[in-house]
Amino acid sequence: MLQGLLIAGLLVYRGLHGKRTQDFLLALLLFFLACSLIEHFIGFMGVYDYMREQGHDLTYFPFSNNFMWGPLIWLYVQAVTDVDFKWQRRHYVHFLAPALFYVLHFGIWLLPQDVKFAYFGSRFSLIEQTLVDATFYVLIFQYMYRALRRYNEYRRLVDAEYSNTARLTLAWLRNFIYGFWAYLIIDFCFALINLITPLHYVEYYWLQLIRAAHLYYISVTGWAFAQKLEVHYDALERREAPIVQELTPAAKGLFSEEELQARSTQLMAFMTEQRPWLDPELTLSQLAARTNLNTSQLSYLINAGFGKNFNDFVNAFRVEECKRKMYDPDNKHLSLLGVAFECGFNSKATFNRAFKKVTGSAPSAFQG
Repeated sequence: MLQGLLIAGLLVYRGLHGKRTQDFLLALLLFFLACSLIEHFIGFMGVYDYMREQGHDLTYFPFSNNFMWGPLIWLYVQAVTDVDFKWQRRHYVHFLAPALFYVLHFGIWLLPQDVKFAYFGSRFSLIEQTLVDATFYVLIFQYMYRALRRYNEYRRLVDAEYSNTARLTLAWLRNFIYGFWAYLIIDFCFALINLITPLHYVEYYWLQLIRAAHLYYISVTGWAFAQKLEVHYDALERREAPIVQELTPAAKGLFSEEELQARSTQLMAFMTEQRPWLDPELTLSQLAARTNLNTSQLSYLINAGFGKNFNDFVNAFRVEECKRKMYDPDNKHLSLLGVAFECGFNSKATFNRAFKKVTGSAPSAFQG
């Protein structure tokens, strides 16, 4: 808990200096994850019994608020994937459920002790807890689904705009989302078991241990992820939406069938002769400017004319050039990575991934 709170504090400090909304959101998530361990921790320490003896019962005091997780995860994923993300008034609606949770729990906690304990042992308490838990799982799984869909859409948009995506893949974010999915499934299983056979808080130790390990992972990797991307998510999404929805020239008025074939031939000739793919930072916007097309037209042309996204289209030329260089005896002095860099790749990971996608084999299989 203390280490999670320490990292949260460091993230706030970094966020203030770098004006990084994503750091503030992750700091808040770490804070509430750390707080979610307090109740179990002090329970084992005997704090509840001690405070009750002192006349200050802590039953129902909301040390944690797990309803905060979903909104913070969703907003964090948005902030990481869009450089234009800014906190807006409409975001406050996501925190209505957490606010109601505080109202409910503080309201019960402030009741006279005898009234509170009478309620705590009643069937109304069981119904209330079941409804709270059910609402939590419905909301958190909805937010997690939206986060995963956002990440997958981000990857698609990046592949449609950039030719080298190694620094944009956000493997940390993918692991962050999948890790939360895994924990929540385990958490949900505990909840189901508890409905069938009520579990003692000692038996919940294992769930708390998994949550603590997850907190460690998010703290360390979240702090290590200091990259601030320059991807304009909303702009890319608006441009790509019509192309994704329907790839028919008549519907969007982009190109007729004859013009599509003619422009595909022209684009292939341009790529072969001018070799723009040698530029490792080539983007769809840059190539569109060089071919006298707008980005929507070029994206549609690549999708409809070649059946590929921009990233795969450009990397196919780079892979063919790599194969040619590998077979050339004059390039014996070059390593595989050296060949990759000469052909427009800017990272080993992107090179290996693109090569295997195009050829079905690792680059070493083609080395002469």
